[in-house]
Amino acid sequence: MENLKSLDGEWPALSWPLSLQDALSPLTTEMLQRIARLLLIYDWMKEDDKEALIRGLVPAMADYAAASTELWDEERWTLIRKLVKNNGLLANPPQSGPAAYYLRERGIAFPGQVNGIKSLVMPAELVERFVKLEGLSGTPAHVKRNTEAIRLTQGLLYYYGVLPETELEERLGALAGQPSDDGRDVFEVLVDALDFRATYDADEDGLYSNLDVEDPQELLHLQQARGELEYREFTKAELLKAGEPEFVERTKAHQELADYLSREYAVDRQEADVIAEICADTFKNGKSMSAAFEILQFEFSIEDDRTIEEIAGMLARLNNSTRQWVLKGHRPDELSSSAGGIPSNVLAMPQRPHQADVISIQTGRKIGRNDPCPCGSGKKFKKCCGAVAD
Repeated sequence: MENLKSLDGEWPALSWPLSLQDALSPLTTEMLQRIARLLLIYDWMKEDDKEALIRGLVPAMADYAAASTELWDEERWTLIRKLVKNNGLLANPPQSGPAAYYLRERGIAFPGQVNGIKSLVMPAELVERFVKLEGLSGTPAHVKRNTEAIRLTQGLLYYYGVLPETELEERLGALAGQPSDDGRDVFEVLVDALDFRATYDADEDGLYSNLDVEDPQELLHLQQARGELEYREFTKAELLKAGEPEFVERTKAHQELADYLSREYAVDRQEADVIAEICADTFKNGKSMSAAFEILQFEFSIEDDRTIEEIAGMLARLNNSTRQWVLKGHRPDELSSSAGGIPSNVLAMPQRPHQADVISIQTGRKIGRNDPCPCGSGKKFKKCCGAVAD
């Protein structure tokens, strides 16, 4: 798959209004075939002749692109409304990396410079067709349903780490208040969102996972080994909140560590908060306190015994109050204090070799796996340099 290297450098000059013919002509045959696949234009998915492919796509793309919006959430719908309202031009687009990548992959809008300003440009034929979309003046019911399904999925995976497709479908149905008899459509929505700021991933076996899970299959195995431990149940409101892209559960112990780092090491409070989040993520992944301490040691070169003792206490409290994926969304402290206690093997962390963190730390900032890759490819980190780090 070709990437959008131009997104970090100088965006190509584009005319506006832009015809679909002019928008498609600079693309490679592979990119045109991918547009056909993503828009489900079956007749042209395997055409190898570029000129024939363009001739076939131009009259078909507007209707197929409009149909693809049936899978969209409110964020993408808002982008389209802005593009249509401005006759196909959106200057300085928000979330320009993911938005440009998603829309260009589908031939719906193209990143470039119009009069020297970075913009997204929608071909005139698509503007004309999208004007006729039902509910364009507001937010249609199906867009609201899609948004809820994506947010609930992200919330579930924020707390559980991984869920097989069948388990995810069952839980989404229960949260909707009815059995899921429309699972295929739900998963079409979830899969389409993978290319646009989703905080989860899915493998070929149908295992859905939070982007920060280092080894989804291993995590599933560890959860299944704790058959006596039920999943921690969350309310729909809790899951929708946790499904927000930038959500972080900041416990009292999280705040304590962030305050300490900010005070004792004179780092920006926001940077201290990110470092505390990364430490919590190590516990969510089932790693030891020593792994979390290594992160702080890397940042601050901690040497004296008193400081080590203070930080060890804070890390212990952070570990105990963090909802952990190997514990199916439970915190160690709520399990250990539950009536009658629990078997010791439930809380015991399985021994396993140390693995390098997928998350990078540079000058105290976390590079999320769903963020635009710092290499400038325009792809998400998890699909670019993050894949190499894995």
